[in-house]
Amino acid sequence: MLMIEGITEKQKEVVDYLLRKIKQQGLLPGDKLDTEIAIAKNIGITRATVREATRILIEQQQIYRVKGSGLFVGSIGKSNHSGRFHALSPFDFQAQKKGFKGVRKVLTVSIIRVPSPDIAQALRIKNSDKIYKILRLMCFNDIPVALEHIHLPVSLFESMECSELEISKYSYIEKVTGKKVQRREQHLNAINVSDPQQLMLLKLNDQDAALEINETVYLDDGTPCEVNVAVINTRLLQLRQNSERP
Repeated sequence: MLMIEGITEKQKEVVDYLLRKIKQQGLLPGDKLDTEIAIAKNIGITRATVREATRILIEQQQIYRVKGSGLFVGSIGKSNHSGRFHALSPFDFQAQKKGFKGVRKVLTVSIIRVPSPDIAQALRIKNSDKIYKILRLMCFNDIPVALEHIHLPVSLFESMECSELEISKYSYIEKVTGKKVQRREQHLNAINVSDPQQLMLLKLNDQDAALEINETVYLDDGTPCEVNVAVINTRLLQLRQNSERP
């Protein structure tokens, strides 16, 4: 357990409880912890004491807090500003927890006219402008768990290295633009999958339930850099909301 100066016995009880829970349950960075109210109830300690103890663990970079979402394992840096972007449920971590490797497969890449006024508006480009349309399949080993329809404005990318998108999409965007990916706006809808291509690639049956995520991604200067429409098999891939990135 951590050696912390000036900690009270009650605070230490909370700290030890959380660190033990992380270890025993094999929790990984990005995994969600209990709420402070639940922690206080579980070990019979006031919420104020739990709050002080979690503040200590945040300072020690063992956990972090996201405003409106709660406490999570790991660190987003010493400053730990609430609401900053962090992948709360990273794809690779979820794959690892299930004993798999996270695999990203770029299936198709094409340059087309922006397909809809809504996407043009989200990307702040003209209806006549060109985009890269990329179909990417996310897998646990060879088990498909998500299908992404990625839209990137050609004006931001002089060329497209597909192999980079099979490693990390955001790292590639940051490398090409020289800016940080900071914020994502997401809209989630429960759907029943009927599209033949989606059924085939995700290995689903007709009308199987899934989650559709429509998201717009922004750089640190406020420029939208991506619109992504993803279909998720939530039986295999569990999702948590993300906010902003440091």
